[in-house]
Amino acid sequence: MTREVKAETIWGCQIPEILVFVPTYNSEKYLRQCLDSVVNQTFQDWECVISDDASTDRSVEIAYEYQAKDPRFKVLTHSQNVGAANNWNRAKENNESFATKILCADDYLYPDALTGQLSILKGTSSAIIFSERKIVFPNGKSLHPKLPFYSRDISFEEAFKQYIKSGRNIFGEPVAALLRTEKFKKVKGFLPEFEYTLDTSGFMTISKGDKVTFDDNTVGVFRVSKDQWSHRLRGKQFFHIFKFIDHLVKNEGIRVSRLEVLVGKIKVMGANLIRVLIYKFLRDS
Repeated sequence: MTREVKAETIWGCQIPEILVFVPTYNSEKYLRQCLDSVVNQTFQDWECVISDDASTDRSVEIAYEYQAKDPRFKVLTHSQNVGAANNWNRAKENNESFATKILCADDYLYPDALTGQLSILKGTSSAIIFSERKIVFPNGKSLHPKLPFYSRDISFEEAFKQYIKSGRNIFGEPVAALLRTEKFKKVKGFLPEFEYTLDTSGFMTISKGDKVTFDDNTVGVFRVSKDQWSHRLRGKQFFHIFKFIDHLVKNEGIRVSRLEVLVGKIKVMGANLIRVLIYKFLRDS
């Protein structure tokens, strides 16, 4: 597919419509599948920045292989580990694209993902598009938990009110989201103080004061594995989610009653227990 030639540059390449940002940390097991899913997009006007957070495996070596084959890939490295939030926020650097996709290295996109999400984002004033995704386990089994809204634009306030009341992540993981870059660059982005709810905290800062759009197309796969940073934090998850809920109420002005907060937190514990049991059953069966 021939791409339109543009005069400006990003990372030494033509400014793309979409910047796909792939944060890596010891991601060699699934990184090729992730990057191949970018290469195989039906939409080809993208750049892909792979930002490695001081991996000790072959992640950087694999990333450089893709950079050598395709100038749309760019590899960034860190001499020491800077943490997930700081690594993810590097997606804002030198980013003049229209839209940004954060794609974790163990996840992957379906071929029409960028085509579909970009079309929707350009047709709305929303800060973020959230689409459906599947969850895949190491044994190959999968789940497809549905997001709560379909083909709808809703306000920042309504979205995070529903997040608190439902006690679960109604947005999906980064693979499911496409960010409007101009909104992303104006804010702090992903917040290290909310490590377990890192993706949701970023969605909060980017969409504050704006709308978000929920889309019922399935754009990719979120992979559950023991290598994920979120899996390593599972023992702290209640504390992190409760802290984030309190932040939404006290600092972000999300108007919910004390009872709704209490019920939401109880649902967080229930949803987590159910998730752990389902994950264990699918992993071991």
